Amino acid sequence: MDPQLPLVGLSKERQRLLLAFRDGEALLVLGPQGCGKTRLIRELLRSNERVQYILWQPSLHGLLVAMARTLISIGHAEFLRRAQLPPRHDTEVEKWLEAQTSIRLKGLLWNSIERAPVPMVLDGVAGCSFPTYRFLQQIYHTRGMALFAASRDPLSLGALARLFWDPTKTLSVQPLNEREASQLFDAATDHFRLRDLDIDGFRKKVLESAHGNAGQIIEMCRLATESKYVSGRHIKFASLRIDTVIKFGG
Repeated sequence: MDPQLPLVGLSKERQRLLLAFRDGEALLVLGPQGCGKTRLIRELLRSNERVQYILWQPSLHGLLVAMARTLISIGHAEFLRRAQLPPRHDTEVEKWLEAQTSIRLKGLLWNSIERAPVPMVLDGVAGCSFPTYRFLQQIYHTRGMALFAASRDPLSLGALARLFWDPTKTLSVQPLNEREASQLFDAATDHFRLRDLDIDGFRKKVLESAHGNAGQIIEMCRLATESKYVSGRHIKFASLRIDTVIKFGG
């Protein structure tokens, strides 16, 4: 969801995730692509700076590097001490990361987080391998640690489903209702300056086809700014919709 647009709806989801962040309660956030998971998480992290955002990486080593880079960026004293890196060593950080093995990074992360836990959100979890699960299992069970995850559905978690198996610790992001979807459409048409086009017919088609998916509503409005989808004041909805479906995988 475009960060310049308002976060519409998701009031119950917002409260549940906010409480989880506050209480350090592990939580799995589920919902299809475009439903607003990432926007919701990032919105709440603005007032919860102690929780760190980690974009999921398909390989264990990639994830280790992403976590290490985050600890370096926030000046995690224990990690910097163990890695023998000064607090502000930006020009050498990437070179240092490239030289590290997975075994070395695992040890640094485990020991540093054990001494000084850092709550983390793993966003976009997909196809977690067993080695990655074993690493995260130890992080998950570290005293004082809180681990949150966001994914499309339980199957997408892969081996990580072994950690996030409790349905009481799962938050399913619901589609926008009719009023909320209409409100977001109006905000998007203003944001993308579409008022000079034939909006009435476009509105009906967008809202009917998106089924409350915020990301799809915004993407269809964004595409309507491109000349290949417009003829005069008319928006070529069929081709625009096909490209939206392809992007969102369904």
